[in-house]
Amino acid sequence: MDDDVREELRLLRARAYGPEADIADDPVAVSRLRDLEELEREDRLSTAPRTPPGPPEESGDPAESAQDDEEEIRRERPPLVRSKRRLWVWAISLAVVAALASAATAVSVSFVPVTATAGAPQVDTLVPDPDSAVPAVFGQRTGAERGYQDYYGIAAFTGRAPTDATDNRNPCLYLLDADERGADDTRGFSGNFVYGGCGAGVFPATVQFVVADGMPDAFIQRFPIGTSVQFVFDGENVGVFSDRG
Repeated sequence: MDDDVREELRLLRARAYGPEADIADDPVAVSRLRDLEELEREDRLSTAPRTPPGPPEESGDPAESAQDDEEEIRRERPPLVRSKRRLWVWAISLAVVAALASAATAVSVSFVPVTATAGAPQVDTLVPDPDSAVPAVFGQRTGAERGYQDYYGIAAFTGRAPTDATDNRNPCLYLLDADERGADDTRGFSGNFVYGGCGAGVFPATVQFVVADGMPDAFIQRFPIGTSVQFVFDGENVGVFSDRG
């Protein structure tokens, strides 16, 4: 075998038995590898030094000796089946990675995003009014109750109230008709509307509605009928938001 053929054989063996074996999918290369290995075997046998005659072995069969040489050559090289196995392991590992990536992608896009706010601007802020009495209808006092100065005929109150079967209390916001609440703080409240909303964890207590007939005149003058308004309690103050500014 000349040097070019030996180099070709070396490259084919790298493709068959190396860490990046890929020859299993190339039948032409596999056939060429077998031809060159057979050629190398014949070349090795033809150039092997002859052993001086000695006592004949029991078998004495030249065919068996040649067969032994062939078996020795086979043991020197890993079979192509191993490289195929490596290819399958590599392919399966890629498939697993792709499946995990697909699953992660599916989880990340399995819901439709919803905008958390309509983008309405804040138009005012209600701050606690120490002179504003909280109606007795709010029940047992906890010290967290706050009253706010009347806002265009609306009285706002905040406090903490139980919102489930446990003893946990969450911040709540109430909007009442300022002219209809009990003057002596004992009758509770009545009137055309009562709005309320409670928070939960990081979510603030929020009250929102569309202005309609029955609201105080001063409020309708400020926010015409059909206006969307929102009141949000931040733990101290109440922000007022409106889609009409």
